[in-house]
Amino acid sequence: MEPLLLHACCGPCSTVTVRAWRERDFEPILLYANPNIHPASEHARRLAALEEFARVADVRLVSVTQPNERDWLAALGATPAEQVRRAEDDTARCAACLGLRLREAARHAAQRGIPHFATTLTVSPYQRHDLIRLAGAAAEAQFGGEFLYLDLRPAYRESVAESRRLGLYRQHYCGCVVSKWQSWEGRLARKAKRASMVGQAGGAPVQGGST
Repeated sequence: MEPLLLHACCGPCSTVTVRAWRERDFEPILLYANPNIHPASEHARRLAALEEFARVADVRLVSVTQPNERDWLAALGATPAEQVRRAEDDTARCAACLGLRLREAARHAAQRGIPHFATTLTVSPYQRHDLIRLAGAAAEAQFGGEFLYLDLRPAYRESVAESRRLGLYRQHYCGCVVSKWQSWEGRLARKAKRASMVGQAGGAPVQGGST
């Protein structure tokens, strides 16, 4: 099999991704390079899940990049608070994030003489796949090697089931402080909607009842 430097965002996304590349005659070598993940406790929790998956799947985990707020903020061009205030600009923020991580993947691949690199992010239906491909192409141009894109969104539900089978921690937001805030806002909105529906059902008149 030909080696492939595979940027891994987490253990759950790695489940179907590693298998898919092996089926295509590539042997993935995992790289955990996600300085966007905040807070540090979340970064460590996702890393632990990835390490557990790597052990079970017998796949190498060659390098670990710790949370690096300086690099992350430099990539964003703004503080987290500023990003939250202009959170509607997801495209710019996500493009910066993907660019930072895939540059790390391309750099590590070049250092190790690995001719190809890819990312497990392509299993997620919540990621901007157009931005992933653009970031991969830019990293390829900067460091050499070949960025390989594989759309694994059809296998997303399978990755959920497999991660549950293995008992892997599954995160509830993408990683950065803005995505955490957006996830929290979304949960509050869904909770309020459910409460409203329950209230409307409870207040509806009962047909055919006696007084």
